Amino acid sequence: MSVAEKIIFSGKSNALLAKRIAKVLDCKIGKATVKQFSDGETYVNIEEDIKDKNVYIVQSGSDPVDHHLMELLIMVHAAKHLQPHKLVAVIPFYPYRRMEKIVEPGESLTFQLVADLLHAAGVDKVICIDLHKHRSKRFFRFQRKELRAFPVIVNYFKQKALHNFVVVAPDKGSMPESKRYARELNVPLVKSFKTRKKHDQAIIKRLEGDVKNKNIIIVDDEINTAGTLVGVVEKLKQEGAQDVYFACTHPVLSGPAIERIQHESLKEIIVTDTIELPVNKQIAKIKILSVAELFATAIRDDR
Repeated sequence: MSVAEKIIFSGKSNALLAKRIAKVLDCKIGKATVKQFSDGETYVNIEEDIKDKNVYIVQSGSDPVDHHLMELLIMVHAAKHLQPHKLVAVIPFYPYRRMEKIVEPGESLTFQLVADLLHAAGVDKVICIDLHKHRSKRFFRFQRKELRAFPVIVNYFKQKALHNFVVVAPDKGSMPESKRYARELNVPLVKSFKTRKKHDQAIIKRLEGDVKNKNIIIVDDEINTAGTLVGVVEKLKQEGAQDVYFACTHPVLSGPAIERIQHESLKEIIVTDTIELPVNKQIAKIKILSVAELFATAIRDDR
């Protein structure tokens, strides 16, 4: 199926990324009215002939999460009635991504709930990037394509002509990806081990590897409140580390995150545009890389 037989729509959560994807594909964003009534409910009207076309709706599950999720579901539901050939939800930042397992009785498996809602609304396929846990793929009852921001981020570091660097894995979960970065950048890997006092707050117990007088790269899937990151940075400084570069796919940056990342030892925060950052969070220390090419390629190759 050619690009001419495909059409992209954008929700309101990340219109900038949607426009970048459309630009790469040399196409326009489809016409649709998406607005809120005075009582807070969402209204959607798809204003294009999409019958027998592949339809791609771009929407990130960013703050306000529930509103953006509902907006996506309504857009999908509205489009489904117009008989497209295929309906694809392009979700750069998947909502409720961390609730992919039940820790305590009485909790909701919210990741699965979102997948079920997408299925009920009429989604045939999801294109996403760097989910929190790769085991979450079992929850999808439709096609799923998961992209990786790895090539975008690793190319950025390669252009910096690294000198005297090591990659530090901030926790056990990030170890496989950290190993991949260390191997690709041809630098040593240092492991850190932490205990978590409560949600979004961790204490680093020890490091396995030498960081003294080294510059540091830390890679993770997202940055939320930056509590874990600051804990790692402080431990690294105690061990004699120099500048710290942190890179991740999803810049959630909630709560006190912006204040925390002003830490003098954090040289640069490298993120992607899976979440559209408001102006007050676009500080000089944050470098935004685009994943539009990755999503555009996935859409172009989709059949």
